[in-house]
Amino acid sequence: MKSRYLLLCALSTVAAAAACVDTLEPEIGEVTAGNCENEDSDPDTDVEAEPILMHLKMGCGCHNPAGSGVSIDSTGFSVGSWSSIKRGGNTGRDKSIVPGDPCGSVLYQKLSNAPPTGARMPPSGPYWSRAEMQALHDWIAEGANVD
Repeated sequence: MKSRYLLLCALSTVAAAAACVDTLEPEIGEVTAGNCENEDSDPDTDVEAEPILMHLKMGCGCHNPAGSGVSIDSTGFSVGSWSSIKRGGNTGRDKSIVPGDPCGSVLYQKLSNAPPTGARMPPSGPYWSRAEMQALHDWIAEGANVD
């Protein structure tokens, strides 16, 4: 009987504490992390593809045949050329780069700070800067042209 009484006391204490914590929660506003808009941030300026490809090759050594290339066999994703990037990997396939849809492009998602699946790439950094991510985003939004 005593243990039952102690259990009821403990449960009521936890419930009371939870009610107090709920009332102390700060007002922080609407959640905005993970929001993505497909619009080009500067429609008057075209983003060149070559700097993006060079950055992918330098920063994604595990997916670069000229680098370590250790992840190419297991993931099927290679940054060796635009055709291999657009082809995607074993899971992303034709969604690696979706022209006009950066938010739906697996490449953009995986390099962002909150990918919907799996880990952010590269796993140990260095991560792309805000400006580099904006360039990738806008290039995809503009149609992901490589000419």
